[in-house]
Amino acid sequence: MNTKLRILFASAAALTLSGCGGGGGSSSSLTQITFSDWNSITKPSQVNLEGISTDVSYSTDAGITKITSVTNHGVDSTAAASVDYRTDSTISKISFATNNGTVTFDENGTDTIGDTGNVVYGYDAAGTKFVIASDPLYSGNNWNYQTFGIWETGRGTGSGTAGAVSVGAATAGSSIPTSGSATYSGHFGGTSSDANGVDVITTGGATVVADFANRSLAFSTTGSKYVSPVASSPSWINKSSLDMTGTLTYSAATNSFSGAVSDSFIGSGTATGKFYGPSAEEIGGVFSLTGAGTLVHAGGFGAKK
Repeated sequence: MNTKLRILFASAAALTLSGCGGGGGSSSSLTQITFSDWNSITKPSQVNLEGISTDVSYSTDAGITKITSVTNHGVDSTAAASVDYRTDSTISKISFATNNGTVTFDENGTDTIGDTGNVVYGYDAAGTKFVIASDPLYSGNNWNYQTFGIWETGRGTGSGTAGAVSVGAATAGSSIPTSGSATYSGHFGGTSSDANGVDVITTGGATVVADFANRSLAFSTTGSKYVSPVASSPSWINKSSLDMTGTLTYSAATNSFSGAVSDSFIGSGTATGKFYGPSAEEIGGVFSLTGAGTLVHAGGFGAKK
């Protein structure tokens, strides 16, 4: 399983937390930092971030070859994440906490954390869990106030969870513009299961067009594609039917938007998110779509003006 995960992450050049694995270090000895922006982080330190998440739980058949049931747990607006940085800026630990539990990847144990240049990933020795996170400092992103990540647990065990988190420095509600418009461009990442219970990892472009006067956001994704996390030679396959569209809205002076989204493959669902940065320079969130049976697509997105 680990060999396949390494091949997968080497091919995941579209989804990324900055840094790579290697070495030790203890969280208890690290300086605790409440996140404000990526460029001002001092190291070594543990950076603590707040945000939102969505996750689902699943069960598989007796042969652990396909998903047989899925339960959508909705959105958690109190999610949190932490990243432990060494002095050389490499990462020793990544942790996500949601209403449904905590998922941790720790190189002081038996987990591996690495990167492919624009994707930070982690997995355990048994290959039962993995994380992929979007690198805010990657030149293709150049984000300073937010990021997102996806994870899956329980692979090969018969049951587990899959989720996504969007975290960062949220814009004060009073600082969100009240006139004009802006276009935010970025990308999304997620996990999906089809009608036959076959699960894949997804990615593609994400665009959010904000109409600040009407407090309305036109959300869309394009260029959707997927890859199998268990294929012997993983490669991305285009899947335009996973492209999503929807309209998201928010209340005056309130930094929390949501709305219905849909595609032509899974069905319909909800996207929820926040503006990030002192003046809403960036945007991010999570989404979850469900259909009949085991049809599901859940993930996160991030973008900037």
